[in-house]
Amino acid sequence: MMGNSGFLQRLNTILWAVLPFFLSLFCVMLYVAPLRLGNFTIPMPLFPFMAIYFWSMTRPEYMPYIAVFLIGLFQDLLTGGPVGLWALTYLLSVVFLSTQIEVIAGRGRSVLWAGFLLAVLIAMVLVWVFARIALGPDPAGGRLGAEMVLSLLFYPFMGRFFMMVQRATNQARRLTVTSTMVDL
Repeated sequence: MMGNSGFLQRLNTILWAVLPFFLSLFCVMLYVAPLRLGNFTIPMPLFPFMAIYFWSMTRPEYMPYIAVFLIGLFQDLLTGGPVGLWALTYLLSVVFLSTQIEVIAGRGRSVLWAGFLLAVLIAMVLVWVFARIALGPDPAGGRLGAEMVLSLLFYPFMGRFFMMVQRATNQARRLTVTSTMVDL
């Protein structure tokens, strides 16, 4: 029985570890889902960046650079924009954020939100510059600005949701470890 419980514990650990990545991919699908009002497509908040930021600040081991790059690449492919635009933007943003993790992480929701303000501003400037290089003048700056404002408004709610997911994963891991110890 000891072999099965060890395998199940490892499997459980792996499943919880990849949850932030798959949750971020779901956020990409939410971001690209068209929301229309008549003939006007409503800009969406940057749900994928919210997930990337949250996990990079709270559990960076669950959001490695390769995952960030793949999430951005997935978004590039679904949006039909230049391939690498969001991938590079997210990756450079997270590399910068990794230098600020000591300042932001573990200091409460208001500091996490303030950090998101800085992070989303950096990400939007980067994506605007890269889009301008790839697409030429006027790469939808107004739309990017609207997405940034919406992201700032939605982040407290999404951050709270991600916090609940994080607490559930922590609790599930503790329960798995406890049940494994009882099996021994």
